Amino acid sequence: MLLLIQKLGYFPRTAVWELTLGCNLCCRHCGSRAGQPRERELTADEAFRLADELVDLGLERITLSGGEPTLCEYWVELGARLVKAGVKVNLISNGMGWNGDHARRAKEAGFESAAFSVDGFAFAHDYIRGVEGAFDHVLEAFAACREAGLPIGCVTTVYKHNWRDLRKLRAFLHEQGVRSWQVQIGNPAGNMSDHPDLVIVPQDLLEIVPELAALRREDEKPDVYIGDNVGYFGPYEKDLRDTGREIDFWLGCRAGLQVVGIESDGGIKGCLSLPSELNREDRFLEGNVRRRSLTDIWCDPDAFSYNRKFNVSRLSGFCALCKYNEVCRGGCLWTAFSHSGDRYENPFCYYRVAVEAGVLEP
Repeated sequence: MLLLIQKLGYFPRTAVWELTLGCNLCCRHCGSRAGQPRERELTADEAFRLADELVDLGLERITLSGGEPTLCEYWVELGARLVKAGVKVNLISNGMGWNGDHARRAKEAGFESAAFSVDGFAFAHDYIRGVEGAFDHVLEAFAACREAGLPIGCVTTVYKHNWRDLRKLRAFLHEQGVRSWQVQIGNPAGNMSDHPDLVIVPQDLLEIVPELAALRREDEKPDVYIGDNVGYFGPYEKDLRDTGREIDFWLGCRAGLQVVGIESDGGIKGCLSLPSELNREDRFLEGNVRRRSLTDIWCDPDAFSYNRKFNVSRLSGFCALCKYNEVCRGGCLWTAFSHSGDRYENPFCYYRVAVEAGVLEP
């Protein structure tokens, strides 16, 4: 499968851009430990030049993220510039400061949608956010978007206090006018590594994955999209990943192949979720656009070697023996690293758990 991607060519088809690490919350599950802005975050002029370079490299879709992206003074102008260049732009916010003005400006700029983190109903959401009333702020953000006619998305991070509420949560989000809903699993990274009691265990996948597959099969709204750290393979794979395209199964991590992550000070990673300096880790940083252009970083033959130079011989443990290893390549890199400290050993895999539990044949 990697050979197929190589033939298609490496280009940053999608990007997630951390506009600022500054945030008005300090969530228990924040992988990037957001709160304070990074030192010397990109200026507007630097960001606009980088946006133009992304377009030249073939960018098709981007998510403006944070921290809290609306704390970046140029978030609307940057989004509008990308939209004008033909890029599909959305934004993900915690909703705490979102109001009608934000919604109108995003709509006028041509944003595809605004997505908000909703990590369960009031108790579960407020608990993980660490602020009482955070859930109510999201409901106000939903209302502002409905009034402005801006499509609403939602992202839910699954953790110990919310995973049994997913079905009821979907019905509630439909009532709120949410069109698309991404469900991902909380990894023990960043702040969540300080709260291991909140992280689901691999055996929970035996219940969570079938439930997500059932939600995907049902003809209900909002549309459910499964995060890259959920799966992989086994009887539910098609239900999890079928989008009507020819390939309806996990294709392996695409960090540095067709995905790029941009930090607010210009640092470049294959995936924004991969840890960096605030987690005392630098091996995933490929360079900084203040020292080398994004084009030079992206086209460097030695960049993103964990994926571009992948070989199954790098895999260890169960992954080394798995019959899907050439396609899967160890699943989500961020998940594997978060759980095991090893980029090529992933204990958080449905197929693996099911085989070890005797539910599936190896």
